[in-house]
Amino acid sequence: MKKLGLIAGNGKFPLIFAEEAKREGYALVAVAHRGETMEEIDKLLDDVTWVYVGQLGKIIETFHSAGITEAVMAGGIRKVKLFGNFRPDWRGVRFLTRVKSREDDALLRGVADELAEEGITILQSTLCLSHIIAREGVLTQRAPTASEWEDVRLGFQVAKEIGRLGIGQTVIVKDRVVVAVEAVEGTDAAMERAGALAKSGFVVVKVSKPHQDLRFDVPAVGVDTIKNMGAVGGVVLAVEAGKTILLEKQRLLKDAEACGISVVAVGS
Repeated sequence: MKKLGLIAGNGKFPLIFAEEAKREGYALVAVAHRGETMEEIDKLLDDVTWVYVGQLGKIIETFHSAGITEAVMAGGIRKVKLFGNFRPDWRGVRFLTRVKSREDDALLRGVADELAEEGITILQSTLCLSHIIAREGVLTQRAPTASEWEDVRLGFQVAKEIGRLGIGQTVIVKDRVVVAVEAVEGTDAAMERAGALAKSGFVVVKVSKPHQDLRFDVPAVGVDTIKNMGAVGGVVLAVEAGKTILLEKQRLLKDAEACGISVVAVGS
C-alpha cells in the first residue's frame, strides 16, 4: 500500500479526498489545521497530526517521521487566519520572511517549494477525483435564461480578471451589474453580501485563476454552496469546466434542483 501525505485545510474537500484516496489503496498520513480542518478527519483516518496555521516545521517533521515523499494539499486556509489564530514555528517564520508576496498562489507555491527542498513532492489536488470535476454543459434540468446567460458571461470575464490580480475567484452578477466580488472573506460571505444588495435573482460565477496550479487551491463548490445560495436568493451557479471540483456531486445537483438553482459548467 502506497503512503501519501495529506495537508488538510478547511471545508469538506479534505474529507472527500481522504475517502477517495483510501478507496484507491493509499495509506494516508494527514496533517490537519486547528481552527480550520473539520474534526471528522480524526474518525476517517488513523494517522492525523494537528498543527496550528504556520507550523511548517511540524508538517515537515511529521512527514519525515512517516517516510512520506509525496503529499496533496486539500482545502484552503482562510487568509484571515494570518491575522488571528496564527502560530508559526521557526520554519514558518523563516518562510514568511523570505516569501515576497502574501497572495494565495505565492504562499502555497512557496510552501510547496519548501517541502520539495525536504524531499516531499506536492501532487495535484485532483488526484483520485477525476469523476467529480465539472464537465462542460448544463448540469441541472433547468438551464439559465437568456438574461442569466448574459450575467454568466460577464461574471466569467470579471472573475478571470480578479483571479489574475490575486483578489479572489468568485463574482456575483445581476442584470449585467457586478453586485459582489469575493476577497479574503470567501465565497459564502460574498454571496451573503450580494443577497443583502440584490435581494434575489443573482448569478454566482466561480472560476480558476489564469494559469491555475492544480497542486492547490483548485476551485470547489459543494452542498453548502447550494444551501447558502438558496438562502440568499441565488438562481444560477456557474463554474469553470474541467477546473472545478463538485463536492458531493450527486447531492449537490439534487439540492440545486430542489431549490430551482441552475448549475452550469462553462468552458474557458
